[in-house]
Amino acid sequence: MLDVTVLPAFLVAVLVILVTPGPDMAFLVATGINQGRRAAVRGAFGVTSAMTVWVLVAATGLGVALTQLPAALDAIRIAGAGYLAYLAITTWRSAGAEIAEAGAVPNVFRRGFLVNITNPKVALFFVAFLPQFLGSAGEHPLAQMLMLGLLLQLIGLIADITIGSTAGLFRDAVLGRRRVRLSLDAVAGTVYGGLAVLLLLGVVRG
Repeated sequence: MLDVTVLPAFLVAVLVILVTPGPDMAFLVATGINQGRRAAVRGAFGVTSAMTVWVLVAATGLGVALTQLPAALDAIRIAGAGYLAYLAITTWRSAGAEIAEAGAVPNVFRRGFLVNITNPKVALFFVAFLPQFLGSAGEHPLAQMLMLGLLLQLIGLIADITIGSTAGLFRDAVLGRRRVRLSLDAVAGTVYGGLAVLLLLGVVRG
């Protein structure tokens, strides 16, 4: 049987991870501001789809193997830092662009997926933290992990859509102000760059 007694503690952990700023939140806010609510929603689905991969990694036991390989977790951090650096550069280069140009940025779904598949916060949660909520699942640990993973995805998707849409509403209020757009783009690029540096420092410090 599935153990639902772990749900209260699990939901608290989910709340903590969702409100903790990270690459996924920065991406959704920047997407909502730069490209609007529809783009932010597509990006949110991309972010959530990456969680599907981590759910399967954790459920099949591959996550346990990853925790025994520090080099693998470092590789995730480095990949995440590299992609965030790329986003920082492209955001800085397009800072203050006209709305028509900003809206032409391709495939935010793919960007959301890449941001979260290389997000060490999410990776560590699934491979190191999620298995602690197996409870008394007994002979059904796979079903328990899938249940918790899918619940996290659902809650995360709702939160991500809300964050991105709120940023999109803010964007609608400043559409015609190039100086404001320029400032917001500069801030977004700086956040991406700062997160990339923090990930690399995590690798260096071990």
